Amino acid sequence: MLRVIKAAQDIYGMARIGEIKQSGTVYEIYVNTNDGGMIPHFHFRDKNNWDEFHTCIEIARPVYFHHNGKEDVLNSKQKRELDNFMRSKITISRYADKFDNNWELVCFLWDLNNSDIVIGGEIQQPDYTKLP
Repeated sequence: MLRVIKAAQDIYGMARIGEIKQSGTVYEIYVNTNDGGMIPHFHFRDKNNWDEFHTCIEIARPVYFHHNGKEDVLNSKQKRELDNFMRSKITISRYADKFDNNWELVCFLWDLNNSDIVIGGEIQQPDYTKLP
């Protein structure tokens, strides 16, 4: 029998991209499935404490998509780490030949899991160091 354990925060609707480790904190990057935000975006949060740090960033441009409880702002080092992470090859060898980098994986997972609002193929990867 399958048993579902409900955590303090629901995680069953997440498509996880990866993690960034910085100064003893692990930040998780993911896309929500069936996201009601209607703006293609991903989440950047403290993996162990969603209340400590949680923000959303648009996929197509370096702009925050702040909404209730997801209003934190990245510092300069976090912006650099995020940009480096998005430009890096994905670490899952099975899919490494299908995507050039983590950003392409984010786009694919958004389109796969949020069919009401599709990103489309004409966008280019933004420079996330330019986040305000």
